[in-house]
Amino acid sequence: MKPLTFSILRLLSHDTFQSGEALAHRLGVSRTSIWQALEALEETGLSLQRIRGRGYRLPRPIQWLDGERITAALGAKAADFALDIHDHLPSTNTLLMKQAQEGAAHRTCLLAETQGAGRGRQGKRWRSSLGGSLTFSLLWRFDQGVAALYGLSLAVGVALVRALHTEGASGIALKWPNDLLHHDRKLAGILIELQGDALGPSAAVIGIGLNLEVPDLLRQQVDQPVTDLGAITGRPFDRNRVLASVLLHLGDVLEAFENQGFAALRDEWLRHHAFHDKPVRLSMPDGSHWEGRAMGIADDGALLVETSQGPRRFASGEVSLRGGA
Repeated sequence: MKPLTFSILRLLSHDTFQSGEALAHRLGVSRTSIWQALEALEETGLSLQRIRGRGYRLPRPIQWLDGERITAALGAKAADFALDIHDHLPSTNTLLMKQAQEGAAHRTCLLAETQGAGRGRQGKRWRSSLGGSLTFSLLWRFDQGVAALYGLSLAVGVALVRALHTEGASGIALKWPNDLLHHDRKLAGILIELQGDALGPSAAVIGIGLNLEVPDLLRQQVDQPVTDLGAITGRPFDRNRVLASVLLHLGDVLEAFENQGFAALRDEWLRHHAFHDKPVRLSMPDGSHWEGRAMGIADDGALLVETSQGPRRFASGEVSLRGGA
């Protein structure tokens, strides 16, 4: 979206209409510029209320990311994180990977109100709504090498479950290796990209997309059932507080992972395993498929499946319930 679009949205409210002429005057641009800037809104899942002769109004208030409010919610841990907030980025992961190579600080957190090319697993696009989601990336530097980071995405899943429980969201399930579900609907996704040496040091860019309030327009654009925190809890949420809670729990879990590996978090992950002891189908990167019963998770985060050819370990693949999605 254009910078002008964000400027306009910050001037609008949900209870008062403002004319294009008034907006143009306040921002020092033409009415045509206002109209053109607002045409790009549909891709964010936000549709303005427009009445000829009266102007524009928001359908609901937008909770903007606010560095001061996030810092206050982080409390004594605020100094641990370097927050970098943007209105729009192509991809927080892509930019933070570049910044990591250039020496960005440990625990840098890059946040965007919207992303033009947000990514999920297997190159799929991650769609999010303006003010109704959290899309951010966290840089975590490790003394260990890349080979020691197996199971990292599962550890991040544990942190997200803990944070969401503090927000009153129960019944959250973890789908191996990096999705959060609620009643088989996707709530959040994790994308981890690594850089560094085999023996260390290494760095992980941890990308997280969390649905807080998914509008109907956006649901129609997503190719799978989705849900959001508001629907699960049935009550309002504070977007900046939710983000701070996620960061605090990430800090605790990643410190444990760094010191003890995934083994220390394995039992907790298993308690939330969406497909535990259920028939599953794995689609492998080479196009092959495996079927069996999901039996558990190894200490390094590998999925353990009992197949017709005996027990097998899987370090990659897309898992689904057999006969389901």
